[in-house]
Amino acid sequence: MHYGLFTYGSRGDVQPYIALALGLMKAGHTVMLAAPQNFKGLVEGYGISFHALYGDAEEIIYSPECLKVIRSGNDIAFIRYMFSLLYTNREPLLQSMTACAMQVDVMVVNNLGAAIYGAVAEKLNKTLVIVQLNPPTIHTAEFAAPGIDFINAGWYNKITYQVVNTLLWKLSKKAINEYRRLLGLILLTRVSYQQFINRTPVIHAYSPQLFKQPADWRAHHRVTGFLSMPRQTNVQPFNTNPAITAWINSGTKPVYIGFGSIPVPDEARLEAIVTELLANTSCRILLCTGWSKVPNLPKHSDLFVVNQIDHEWILPQCTAAVIHGGIGTLAAVLRAGVPAVVVSIFVDQPIWGKVIQQQKVGVHLPWKRLTFSRLLKALNMVNRDNYQSKVQKMSYTLNQEDGARQAVEAIQHSTSNNI
Repeated sequence: MHYGLFTYGSRGDVQPYIALALGLMKAGHTVMLAAPQNFKGLVEGYGISFHALYGDAEEIIYSPECLKVIRSGNDIAFIRYMFSLLYTNREPLLQSMTACAMQVDVMVVNNLGAAIYGAVAEKLNKTLVIVQLNPPTIHTAEFAAPGIDFINAGWYNKITYQVVNTLLWKLSKKAINEYRRLLGLILLTRVSYQQFINRTPVIHAYSPQLFKQPADWRAHHRVTGFLSMPRQTNVQPFNTNPAITAWINSGTKPVYIGFGSIPVPDEARLEAIVTELLANTSCRILLCTGWSKVPNLPKHSDLFVVNQIDHEWILPQCTAAVIHGGIGTLAAVLRAGVPAVVVSIFVDQPIWGKVIQQQKVGVHLPWKRLTFSRLLKALNMVNRDNYQSKVQKMSYTLNQEDGARQAVEAIQHSTSNNI
């Protein structure tokens, strides 16, 4: 079977699909991964066939419009912006999506643009499977939609998913129906959009340690586990700099600070907090800037700054991790047995922060509340024995899971049954 994996966004939206691609290839399938063109080197570095979708994700993130939305921390504004981007660039994006889809048998797509990919699949008569990295949005009576889980009652829980999916439809319908119009398809309504979500196989690629699979879901809606990169691989996308190893071995375990592919809303605030930590504590800091630009960091022997680094290698050597709460980074932190301080910025990050705080494997500290004193308090809290023991226990369980294999099996089952 020839699978096409389609994803669009930051590195955190791409790397799990690399893990899934490797899993499908190991199972004997042919795979092509379609993502923004700036991820070509990363994807091909793992021996995966790459197809460029129109646009450069890093350039998009650093556009004035996107930076303004990120700094606002407004979830609805961000989702609206993303769909406006899909609408504005509809013709070249549709062309690049279709060019890949024509070469494959099955389209495996991320949930943000699922209905748009679904239009392409419908036009070309391709099987479609959604792989969702975000918290669940499928109706269940067992728990409310994350983010509006104010009470736990069956009737209320079901209503919350109607609210979430109605909101998503309102924010996305213009873009979705424009793609359908370009493809000559019947336009969707709110009802037919919900029917599309209900009938399409959805693989939820997070651990059941965070959200258990509800008993009232249909068989083609599955929680499979994190899509983590294989432990053993000959690929070294981030060659370990000997200077990092020397610095790590020169003192106590550091605190990892990194916000991945989401620029921090206020670089000066981050710089000031790092400076205060260095001046007022014995904390050693490994700062991974990712896509953030923080040019005014102090020179200090207890600070090591990198642009990118292999999480699987570095995190087990750290005492705690201060992260934005994207699911890929969070998975790596928990698998490493390291407690997290989730400094959430927007969208699903506050939800994951709340989940790990409830389970006492980390602390949630929203960016808007971030100060030196609050961060120091959070770091002291996660270094307590009860947090350390619980995260170690969760780490053991997570490392027994094989989310990529479970996802591959679920995708193969959905494909064979053509749900």
